[in-house]
Amino acid sequence: MEEKAIAETMKDDQFIEYCGVQVIYGETCSARVTIGPRHLNPYGIVHGGLFYTMADTATGVTAMKYMKDPVTLDSEFHFLGNVSSGVVTARSEVIRAGKHVMWLRARVESEDGKLLAEGTFTYYSGKKKEA
Repeated sequence: MEEKAIAETMKDDQFIEYCGVQVIYGETCSARVTIGPRHLNPYGIVHGGLFYTMADTATGVTAMKYMKDPVTLDSEFHFLGNVSSGVVTARSEVIRAGKHVMWLRARVESEDGKLLAEGTFTYYSGKKKEA
């Protein structure tokens, strides 16, 4: 799918909008959030679900470039650190792209390069890609 069509599809994702996730398009896509009070858990650090959401968004949008209507089939995610403010970015990387299944990796980092979380994501699409 072309970047313009992906961006149009992502406009309908109210959860991503609510979380304040900004999608950054490129060869592989990223997801960026400026941390605010709504992102913090009761301990004053970013809720782990936000890191997962960012990673799933970055890898999912990248998968959309290769597949038609991909859905997350499986993931493995590790929380490695945390922050309470600043800008956090999840960057995706393609591991392998098959006809119906795609494997990607995501790394979530703070603005100073601290690794906060990482994981692998598997996407599935039973639909054929448009030419």
